[in-house]
Amino acid sequence: MAADPGGPWRRFRDAGLLGSQRALLYTWQTLELRRLWRVLLHSLLVGALAGLLACLFFAAIEWMQHVCLRLVANVVIPPPGGEVGVTPDTTAGPVRPWAVVLVPTLGGLLVGLLVHYFAPEARGPGGDAVIDAFHNRGGIVRKRVPLMKTIASLLTLGTGGSAGREGPTMQASAGVGSVLAQVLRLGPRERRILMIAGAAAGMGAIFRTPLGAALYAVEVLYRDDFESDAIIPCILASVTGYSIFTTVFGVGHLFSTADDYPFIPGALPLYGVMAIGLSLLGALYVRMRHLSEDRLFGPMRLRPWLKPALGGLLLGLLALVVPQALGAGYGWAQGAITVHDWVPMSWKGAGLLLGLAVAKMVATSFTISSGGSGGDFGPSLVIGGLAGGGFGLLFHLAAPELVPDPGPFALVGMGAFFGGIAHVPVSSLIIVCEMTGSYDLLVPLMLAEGITFVLLRRVAIYRRQLRSRMDSPAHRDEVTVDILESIRVADVFDRGATLAEVQARDSLRDVLRMLSGATHPAVLVRDARGRLVGEISLDAIQAALVEDGLDGVVAADVMAELPRLSPDQDLHTALHHFLVSGATVLPVIDAEAPDQPIVGLLTQAQVTRAYDAAIERRLVASAASD
Repeated sequence: MAADPGGPWRRFRDAGLLGSQRALLYTWQTLELRRLWRVLLHSLLVGALAGLLACLFFAAIEWMQHVCLRLVANVVIPPPGGEVGVTPDTTAGPVRPWAVVLVPTLGGLLVGLLVHYFAPEARGPGGDAVIDAFHNRGGIVRKRVPLMKTIASLLTLGTGGSAGREGPTMQASAGVGSVLAQVLRLGPRERRILMIAGAAAGMGAIFRTPLGAALYAVEVLYRDDFESDAIIPCILASVTGYSIFTTVFGVGHLFSTADDYPFIPGALPLYGVMAIGLSLLGALYVRMRHLSEDRLFGPMRLRPWLKPALGGLLLGLLALVVPQALGAGYGWAQGAITVHDWVPMSWKGAGLLLGLAVAKMVATSFTISSGGSGGDFGPSLVIGGLAGGGFGLLFHLAAPELVPDPGPFALVGMGAFFGGIAHVPVSSLIIVCEMTGSYDLLVPLMLAEGITFVLLRRVAIYRRQLRSRMDSPAHRDEVTVDILESIRVADVFDRGATLAEVQARDSLRDVLRMLSGATHPAVLVRDARGRLVGEISLDAIQAALVEDGLDGVVAADVMAELPRLSPDQDLHTALHHFLVSGATVLPVIDAEAPDQPIVGLLTQAQVTRAYDAAIERRLVASAASD
């Protein structure tokens, strides 16, 4: 028997398998595998580098604080309950007051010299520098900044500066992402995304908050918006950095807490009252930070590199009276959560916690506003935790049946305080839950975060933070497209207006004669059957006169193809037609009619006016929302 020429392929086809194979192949081809590999590779690489940097930074801070504070000054800064130290335990003797003043002063002096002569971007908290680099510098960070920021922050924090380690880690890791993008020759968009992915990885590692840090990196850039394109790279990088950090220092949570926090609906109004109090405290803190920078240290007639030393001196003097002023203060916030022995369960204890919150605000202003290198996030958590613990203790004493434990108020205070002043209500909520390893406080956190976010709308700890993507130079082109796509041609064109018309075989002299009495510098061209076939602009005629003159040239020789612009199209499409055709006015055609009559005209000026009006409406709406 002769062989079947179709062979197995015919049987596959008859069975419908070839169609399935084609569908599978088509589906496979539609997957953006190349983009997935690119995003995955870049995110994992920057996450790994940021995780290693966070490991080195954390260990270096621990050792430097051990040497400078514990061994030299005999000052013991308690760690948070969930964090395992890397330095040996030593017995502390009597505190040496001279060292308490001298150590932060010398640390500030070294920071001032380093920052002034090598990397001015490394001064201050670091968050604003990252935000500014994203919006205004194309995601470019100088290659020396990650190293200089790490060293400057190590000197500040290691000598007792009242600042957080997340800001330096965030800026240094963002610098790693930016430098990596520059080495890989990535474009501005990918460079920005890789920069904030690095920031997310560094913060997620050193705080052991992978999800919260990823959300924080995309939320902190704006007051009312997210950098949605960067969410997945930030999550991948943050998970990578977190995995490396916990591999070295162990899995755990920053703070130790109770096994569970029962939900008590009757306590929710008390959380609301606390949120109002935290809002007042947050406005005071931001005002204090900015005034001390603008009115105290800024105009001071002192060499710039001496200002951090002065801040360290003032901090040391404050620490002689309030020892809790030194360092980031996570251990003192731990005391507010678990109510350690140094916090009396009395009205006096509540006043002590609230007073320490204010002292921490002053200490942080001395350190950061003078030019020291450290973050705002850590001290803000501590301030919120101390103040929240004070409110919780007050409520516990007044209504113990509603507030059996003041600790939850300290935890909620952390998230609500920083979420309000930094306009990051979602990420700060998740960060607090990850720091404690519990979502028991999700409902009171949501309530308190919502209140502080609304009350602190006009208050911002980060000055470079923009309202939304519309305000960012990084998204200016996208915003233009978005606005133009939201407006239809039918909303702006001149109905009933028309252009002068000529025949395709008419001479160029006839076209010029027609243009001399026309309203617009263009005419339409029809063929022998009366169909619209093109448009002639004044520029096209001028070009023809230069090349060929008037003799022998007809309308068909100089006309341009007529774009099919209809009333239901958007202005972005219309602008594309203007750019391609070079015309300044285009006829609007009823595409659904058989003979496609002209129903009006659209000019470039109308597109521009419509865009300007839309921008003005958005700005007015934005001002009204403020």
